[in-house]
Amino acid sequence: MPFRFTALVAAAAALLLGCALPASAGELQQTDRALLTRLKQHTLWATPASRQAAERATNRRVRAVAGRIADDQARLDVALRAVADRLAFGLPSAPTDQERAWADELAARSGDEFDHDYVNRLRAEYGTLFALASDVRAGTRDDDVRAFAQTAVDTALGHLTLLESTGLAETTSLLVSATEDGTDDTLGGGDVALGAVFVAFAAVATFGLLRLLGTPGPIQPRTRR
Repeated sequence: MPFRFTALVAAAAALLLGCALPASAGELQQTDRALLTRLKQHTLWATPASRQAAERATNRRVRAVAGRIADDQARLDVALRAVADRLAFGLPSAPTDQERAWADELAARSGDEFDHDYVNRLRAEYGTLFALASDVRAGTRDDDVRAFAQTAVDTALGHLTLLESTGLAETTSLLVSATEDGTDDTLGGGDVALGAVFVAFAAVATFGLLRLLGTPGPIQPRTRR
């Protein structure tokens, strides 16, 4: 009886942990991880760059568009962090080298040149993000990631339209993209340890349930009266 009770407790604990713990970052597809990483890197440079453009741009339309984009990016970042927290996915803390180079270029520009570079650098990246978010929206197996990817698709498309409304977007700017996504698809020690814990719990749960159900005995033949 004590062993059966212990088995019951172990099985119940494993089932409860399986229901209570959030999805792991190790369960994400490569494109899911790439989208979360790239969007965080994007917000780390595009939001301050847009705040800067809202104040420094010569063109009134560019200032208005930049302010709108900065506000939208702040809201998108909140949604991004919520998804990443649920998945226990670590987000980067710095933009890509390409994005840092763009930020340095903008800081050195002024006047019409600043307006032009801001619009086209941002438009180039939104083209890349739109394609990536669309791919994730179509192929992810995680419902929360799919919903977030849809938000990212809508945001990127809306911002492309806003940037093009300035009249400064070049037809070739979408051919430029940041190729460094900083994504690491290898599993770290924490991922392996977590997987081992789940395997152990699953084994204990299976053994416990089998003990509880017991092994059916032989069928007794009927006796004639």
